[in-house]
Amino acid sequence: MRSIFLAAMLLGAGMLAGCQSNVPVTAPSISPTDLATQNKTAGKYAVYIQTGGWQKDVDTDAFTCSAWTFPTDFENGYVTSAQGAFRESFQEVKFVPGTLNPADLAAQGFDGQIIVYQGAMDAKFGITPGFWTNTPNAQVAFHGIVAVVGPDGLSGQSNVKGEGAGQTTGSCFDIDDAIAAAGTNAMKSFIVNAVNTSKLNVLEMRAKGAEQAKSPTS
Repeated sequence: MRSIFLAAMLLGAGMLAGCQSNVPVTAPSISPTDLATQNKTAGKYAVYIQTGGWQKDVDTDAFTCSAWTFPTDFENGYVTSAQGAFRESFQEVKFVPGTLNPADLAAQGFDGQIIVYQGAMDAKFGITPGFWTNTPNAQVAFHGIVAVVGPDGLSGQSNVKGEGAGQTTGSCFDIDDAIAAAGTNAMKSFIVNAVNTSKLNVLEMRAKGAEQAKSPTS
């Protein structure tokens, strides 16, 4: 009984003591079957994937582990995973460092450009106490915008979002595992939604272009 009491005291002390821990987020693995369709969209597209906006110190607004902070770079592996998913979904893509205007797209032989902008992100953690063990848990959400630019300028623009959750067992010392899992799951959700939305917008652009080509010029 005394050992159980001491363990509970140590666990409680760990929940209250302040600490800072860097969280390593693993790049998600995305297969063709994760996407809406395995058919590659025809054409050649420039793809710009914005980065630099998804680093965050994750904390909680609850009392438990409230003194803890988890600096997290949620972009670890983001570009690599996103590029792989775009290659699986489009016939030919070239990743470029910025946006291009329609004249540049035409000059470089592109049918259009796909742009994935980063928006806000939300990340928080909590811990659910149990009789023998506790359950650290975390939720992460990424927001962004997908835009498609064609020969006539902006063709389509849509909001996209990715959400993920993670949990483990233990104390405040183990919350980083829950945050890492939530980040990986949210990143996969965001990338899949961004690629699927891009494909839909590109297909709509191509259909519109084909319809205009059939219309008489005079």
